[in-house]
Amino acid sequence: MAKPNAYVLRLDKARAEVFADALNESGFFAEAVPSFSHSRNVPLVCFIVGSQGRITHIASGRRGVNAGTKQSRLNVNDVEPLKTRLTVQKVINGVPARNRKVVADRFRNGGLLTPKAFDEAIDLIVRLAPETAKSIDRFTKTTRGRLSRLSDEAREALGQQKEAVATAMSLAGIDRAPLREWALHEDAVPQSFLDGLSESRQREDEMIVRDLSMVPGYEFIRRVPNASAALFQDEETGNRLTVVLANRLPLEEQTGTDLIYYNERFKSFVLVQYKAMEADDNEGSIFRFPEKKLSEEIERMEAFLEELRKLEESGSTDDFRLNNDPFFLKFCPRIQFEPDSSALTKGMYIPLSYWKRLSEDDALLGPKGGRRLAYSNVRRYFDNSAFVSMVKGAWVGTCVDQSAVIEQWMQAIIETGRSITFAVKPDDEPDGEKETVHIAPDLGLDGIESEDDAEELIRVIIERD
Repeated sequence: MAKPNAYVLRLDKARAEVFADALNESGFFAEAVPSFSHSRNVPLVCFIVGSQGRITHIASGRRGVNAGTKQSRLNVNDVEPLKTRLTVQKVINGVPARNRKVVADRFRNGGLLTPKAFDEAIDLIVRLAPETAKSIDRFTKTTRGRLSRLSDEAREALGQQKEAVATAMSLAGIDRAPLREWALHEDAVPQSFLDGLSESRQREDEMIVRDLSMVPGYEFIRRVPNASAALFQDEETGNRLTVVLANRLPLEEQTGTDLIYYNERFKSFVLVQYKAMEADDNEGSIFRFPEKKLSEEIERMEAFLEELRKLEESGSTDDFRLNNDPFFLKFCPRIQFEPDSSALTKGMYIPLSYWKRLSEDDALLGPKGGRRLAYSNVRRYFDNSAFVSMVKGAWVGTCVDQSAVIEQWMQAIIETGRSITFAVKPDDEPDGEKETVHIAPDLGLDGIESEDDAEELIRVIIERD
C-alpha cells in the first residue's frame, strides 16, 4: 500500500528566481529531478529549500511524466511561503539520531525521504513552524493516532463511504485530489466520511439547498436524522458535485453504503451497491453465494424495478437509455480505509439484469456445490473506467419520469441500516442552451497500478477457454 511522503526540492539562485516568477504568473512550478517512484494517487509534500539553506516554502507535489533519461518531472502547486525562519540545519539537529543521516542527506542534496524520515521530519516541522499545520498536520503521529483508535467497524464504514464519494466524483468529472486531504482532527468518532474534508457543509447550507431542492428524493433526505453534506467544484472545468451522506445509525452500526448518483442534466439516477469479495489462494478474490443479505436486497431491487416499469419514458432525446435498469453491483476486495489515497478500488461492476443470469450459470459452481464469482468466470464486466464513461453520458439509468419515485428506494435502504451516499451533479448550463456531452473512447482497462504509473498505459487482456 502506497503511503504519503515528502520530496525535498533544492533550488539554486537562478532556479529560485524562475520559481518566484512562476508563482506570480500561475501559482504552478515544475522541475526536472532525478528519477523517483511515488504513486500519483497518494499525497506528496514538497519542501522547497533555497540556496541559503533555508526552507522557504511548503507545497503539494506530484510526480509527472519522464523529464529525460533517468529524470522525473516534479509538479509543484498549492505553494505556501513559510513565515518561520527554518533552516535545514535546524531540521537535521531536531530529528532523532536514528534517522538523522537520511534526513541530512535529503535536505542537503534533495530527494525523496524514507518513510521513517518522513514521519520524524513532519512532526518536527509542524512543531517548529506552526503555520504548516494546516497543510501537513494530517500526517503527524498525533493525528494518525486518532485514526488508529477507531474501531474496525467504523473504519470499514468510512472506507465504504469514501469509495462511494470517490466514484461519484469520477462520474461528475471532478478531480478526486481533495479526498487525500481527509483528516480526523478530534478524538470523537466522525458522523460520516465527509466530516474529515474541508469541503464539508451543513445540510442546510444555502448552496446545498439550492443544488438539491428540485431533485427527486431531497425531501426524504431532509428528514433523515443524521446527515452530512459536502460541495465539490473542479476549478478547471467548473463541474460541481453536491453530496449528502445520510443514515439513521451511528457509524459503527451501519451495515454498508449505497451510492445514488443523479445526473440532473439528463434526469437520470444510477444506483450502486458494494459487495466484498474474500481472498482466495487460487482465484485472488471470490464472492461466495447464495448469500441471505444479497438475496433480500435483490428482491427489493426487483420490486422497485416493477414500479419503474409502470412509468413510460417521454420519447425525448435526453430520455434515451441503452438500459433503464439503474442497479449495479460492484464486487471488489474488502474496502480498506486509506485516507491518504484518492484511488478507486479495483473491482467488477455488474448490472443487476446480468447478475440474475450470471448467478444461475453453472460456470460459477464451486468444487463443493456452492457458487462463487471470480474474475476467471465472470466472462465480462465493467471496470472503473468503463463504468464512468457509460454513466457520465447517462447511457444507462432511470429515465426522466422514473426518477420521480426514487424516494421509495431511499427509504428501503435506510430501513436496512445502510447509509446513503446521495450525489447530485447539478445542471449548470444556461437556460435554452444544450451542451453536448462527449465521452472519449476508453478501452476501460484500469488494471493494477504499477510503480511506474507516470505514463498512460494500455493493457489488453485476451482470455482463452
